[in-house]
Amino acid sequence: MLSRLIALIGLTCSIAFAHAEIVKVDDYIEGADPGVKLFVRNKFAEPKIKATNNNVVLFIHGATFPSTPDFDLQFQDYSWADWMVKHGYIVYMFDKRNYGFSSREKAMDEPATNNRPVTRSYLAIRDINSVVDFIRKKEGVEKIDLIGWSWGATTAGLYTSLDSEKVNKLVLYAPAYSYQNHTNLGAGSGLQNKRKPDEFNYALGAYRFGSKAANDSRWDGEIPLEDKNSIRDPAVRDAFAIEALKTDPIISDKGFNDSWWVLRNPSARFYLKNSPTSGLFSVSWWPGAESTRAENGRP
Repeated sequence: MLSRLIALIGLTCSIAFAHAEIVKVDDYIEGADPGVKLFVRNKFAEPKIKATNNNVVLFIHGATFPSTPDFDLQFQDYSWADWMVKHGYIVYMFDKRNYGFSSREKAMDEPATNNRPVTRSYLAIRDINSVVDFIRKKEGVEKIDLIGWSWGATTAGLYTSLDSEKVNKLVLYAPAYSYQNHTNLGAGSGLQNKRKPDEFNYALGAYRFGSKAANDSRWDGEIPLEDKNSIRDPAVRDAFAIEALKTDPIISDKGFNDSWWVLRNPSARFYLKNSPTSGLFSVSWWPGAESTRAENGRP
């Protein structure tokens, strides 16, 4: 009898969440470094449920696109954030510095080759920590769940290794790993310094351009079917591109039109290479994380 009652309560709650109004709150918070302002989006069902250590989640985006097109694309049912809300979660996402709606440093407005890559991994971890602390304080919880995608999974993992007491669950979705033949990150890719093969190619500059055509091609290549549209609505490619482009301030200022199909994003943060001692990929600037450890009370 008790088990039936619990199941009935669970079903009732699921139905309630599925039909609840979803509220969106956009905010800006101060980052850990001077001048850094981070865009944070919060989504939850109305009336809002009580936050616990088990129902607050933060999405962490990857290297190419910011958070909102990745996790909250308002096209049919493609919003992962809305799906999570409908399943009983209080959802957050944010843009790392120099991405999306977050602040961008001067190097992002200069020719790319004038500066070295920005938003290095240890800086992204500092941004994650700022957002995690903001959420913990706002929701009155000790821990939250993290979902990282691609480079977001890498930085989420690095962050959790430093501050595991703030993380309830860690989800690594399509993380970078030690695969020497990776077409985008491995040996022979543009990220490799051809003169010093074990080093990152800093000549790439502060940022790179991500085009709709390049993203469409990569997306198609990752679907192992001849008919790509059999499992993906063809219109979602344009919907995604438009939402991503809206996050670049140049396009926001000038207005979107069909000729704008290129997005600026910070240059890739890491290059995959063999690591004979650990078998893991190495990050060329990982020593920078020592400052993060020290500031967070780590040895």
